[in-house]
Amino acid sequence: MGDVIEFPEGTVGDVPVDGVLDGAKLLQMVCIMGYDKDGNEYFASSCGDIKEINWLLDRYKNFLQGVADEGME
Repeated sequence: MGDVIEFPEGTVGDVPVDGVLDGAKLLQMVCIMGYDKDGNEYFASSCGDIKEINWLLDRYKNFLQGVADEGME
C-alpha cells in the first residue's frame, strides 16, 4: 500500500503514479486528472455529482495556490 504524500513541506520531485494511486484507494471519493506520454488529457472521478467534483477541484486549487504563494516569500 502506498503512502499518502503530504504537500505542506513541498515536493522535491516527481512521485511514481502507482504510489499515488495506491494511496488514493483509501479515500472515500477521488478525482484523477493527468495526461499520457502522448499528451492526451485524462479525467475520472468516483463521484457522479458534478457540483461536488467542481467544489473539490476548486478547494484543492485554492490550497495549491496558497502553498505556491508561501514558497515565493
